[in-house]
Parts: sequence; C-alpha cells; structure tokens
Amino acid sequence: MTVRGLRAGAARVPLDPPLGGPMMGYGARQGVARGVRDPLYARALYLAGRDDCVWLELDLCLLARTQADAVRWRVAERTGVPPARVLVACTHTHSGPETGLFAALGGAPTPPAAARLLDAAVEAAARARASAGPARLGVGRGEAHIGRNRRRADGPVDPEVLVVRVDREDGAPLAVLYVHGCHPTALGSDNLEYSADWPAAASRAVEAALPGALGLFALGAHGDVDPRTRGLLDFAAPGQSVGVSYEETEALGREVGEAAARAALAVEPVRDAPVRVASGAVAVPVHGAERGAEARREALAEARRRAQEALGLRPDEDPDVSGWFARISERTAGLAPAEARPRIAAARRYLRDRTAPHFAGGLAPSVPVQVLALGEARFAALPAEPTVDVGLDWRARLGGAPGAVLGIANGWLRYLPHPRNFAEPDADLRYEIAMSTFVPDAALQLLDAAAALLPADTFL
Repeated sequence: MTVRGLRAGAARVPLDPPLGGPMMGYGARQGVARGVRDPLYARALYLAGRDDCVWLELDLCLLARTQADAVRWRVAERTGVPPARVLVACTHTHSGPETGLFAALGGAPTPPAAARLLDAAVEAAARARASAGPARLGVGRGEAHIGRNRRRADGPVDPEVLVVRVDREDGAPLAVLYVHGCHPTALGSDNLEYSADWPAAASRAVEAALPGALGLFALGAHGDVDPRTRGLLDFAAPGQSVGVSYEETEALGREVGEAAARAALAVEPVRDAPVRVASGAVAVPVHGAERGAEARREALAEARRRAQEALGLRPDEDPDVSGWFARISERTAGLAPAEARPRIAAARRYLRDRTAPHFAGGLAPSVPVQVLALGEARFAALPAEPTVDVGLDWRARLGGAPGAVLGIANGWLRYLPHPRNFAEPDADLRYEIAMSTFVPDAALQLLDAAAALLPADTFL
C-alpha cells in the first residue's frame, strides 16, 4: 500500500556545551574542553506518510536508555508523534561533552549541563515538526573507504553509504540523511576541542553540494571499524587513543560527504514514498544468565578466580571497577604484549560479566528494537554498537533492498558482536567481545525481531 501526501521538516539546534567541562569518549583523555573545533548540533528530520516519525541525531558520544526514553517522551509531548516512532541516536563523536550517562545508569538525575543538551534535542524535533510541508523522498547508495576493521587485518568492512534524500515539493533539497559504519575517532584522546569528528566535514560537504539541505549523519554497524588512520585495536598496545590532525580528520569526512552527495544527486525523489515505523522488544540474557541466576553466580566466581590468577591477586582481593583497572595497569606494566594481552583480557572478561546487569538493567532485560521504512530503505535501530557482521547480516535478510543497522539508537548497552565474532580464534582477546553485554547469539535475536516487523502485508 502506498500513501500519497508525504510531508517533511528538518531542523538543527546548537548543543553549545560549556567550555571547561569534561569530555566523553576516551578514558585516557587528560583535561577538560578548551575550545570548539566545530559546532555540535541536535539535528532532526520529521517525516509523515502512512506513519509519522521523528529521527533525531545528536553530536554526542553516548546516552543511557533512560535518557533516550525521556527525550522520546518529551518529543511526543511537543510534537504529537508517539514515543515508539521517535528515534534518538548519537553520532558517537569521541570529542563531545560528558552526557551524564553513568549518573543515569546509577539512577541519578542527568546533570544540568547534560540536561541542556537533551533540551536542545527536544527543541530540534519540535522545530522540524512545526516546519513540515509537502515533500518528496528517494533512496540512493554510494561507497566510501575511510574505515578498516580493527579486530583483524583481513576483517570485513562495509563501504556502503546509504542515503535518503528529502526534497521540498518544488524540488529544493530539504535534508540528506546518510548512514555509514565507521567510528568517529579520527581525533584522539589528545584532542581537547569539541568536535563532531569526521562527520562534521562530511555534513558540510553534503550541504555544499545540495544547497539548502540539512546533512544528517547516522552511525551504521561500526563496532569493529575505525578510521583507516588507526591500527588494530590491542589491549596490550599503549597510546592507541592518540588521534590524527584536524586536517586529516577533515579529509576523511570529505570522502564520506562527497560520496553521500554524489548518491543524493543521483536520486529522483517521489511524492508517494512510504514512511512506516514499527517497534518491539526482546528479552535478552546478559553473559552467563542464559542458564539461570545460580549458574551465572558460579560462572562469575570462576571468571573472578581466573582474573585474580592472571594478575597475581589474592582470592579475597576483589576491588571495585576502578580498582580493577588500576590493578590491570600495575600488574601488566612492562610485560611483553604477548604476555600482557591474555592477562588483561582475563580481567576484562570478568569485569564485563560483573557489570553487564548494571549496563543492561537486569539479567535478561527487554531490549528495544525499532524498524523504519523510508521509501524502499529498511533500517533496524539497536541500542548498542553492532559490529560490521551484524550490519551485513541485516542487509542479507533484505534480499537486495537497501537498508542498514543503526547503532547507538535509543540508548547504549555496550557492544553487540555477531555470533561469528565470538567464534573467531582468540575472540576473547578482542575489545569488542570484552565490551559486550549479552550472550553470543544476542545479535541474531535482535535481528530476528527486527525482521519479524518487516512482512510486506503488515508493514507497507
């Protein structure tokens, strides 16, 4: 079924985080924000076809689920769009402000400076809705090659840049939504200026090529993909969070932006493009909880024993998380990488499993899944950092139709590797596995749930 009468509106509102505040993205960063390299924004796209929806992209690193849910409800109050049809996503810049994530995970209110960032997001959504008028929409594809797999030198990378072009009724560009799967981490822990990283330059390139359009970057399946300016991610290699220059960062962004612009310019938007949104949830166990609470306690005790043994700690020595990281640093300093790596990994696996319920909100929390159909494109929005294999799996399920997995959408529950990532040799030595929250088949459970929302007779 197609519905004529597409309407759309777009808006952006500056986030304007204060200088002198803490930044988010790197544990190794020393110091507070000293300047602004490029402005940070909340960008919103409102679309109304058979359904209406709001797509929000924030130049922030991470938000907790409770924070994203609060924004969704506030947007609903301002716009009339149901919360289930509001998408709140982060571009995942590692050069943005502190968002109050850990306070929110602990049940504390979002700090005032971070709360103002969320206020800007709600305002952007309201402005996009208020500005809506007759529109046209089309979907295009391009390629950019700025990323590399950070787990394995021969690991997969998805170069696709998926584009949704939205025009006003008279054909003037209104917005270009573009999706690509690569961490915005060209700038490193040594950077103390606010920046959206390479997506800032990408959006500028899109907006220069299509005057009048708002460029909205959406993060795809990126969990194990870094800019090619970085090497393999290794627990035992020091100084890996040091970044490259602003000039190199800009060059990476222009590559993506120019690819997105070429794809958008080749699109012929149509008036009757469908807009549909469907939402669901899946109860997914955290690591060790699939066999029940008692089995998980036993597995956690064994993981703790192995971590203590790896670092030479006493059986009664079980500090808090920061204490464990201090022990990791102390007990592996000066070791050869081949010796340090498994010791660090053993301790990180224990911390992963110990903290998983805290990040997830329980032993088998209900994890939200949101699917959006914009024209012929199909997006699966997940509140985690999916690896590239998760994105490729979703595309395979679409049978050639355009689509993408969206990461860090409606919250953050750490990393989401594909089951085949868990099955790789030395998988436990990889950062993405050590930073995951759920059982190895979690990605399949979530993709299955998303696919179940797609039957043509109920979705379109």
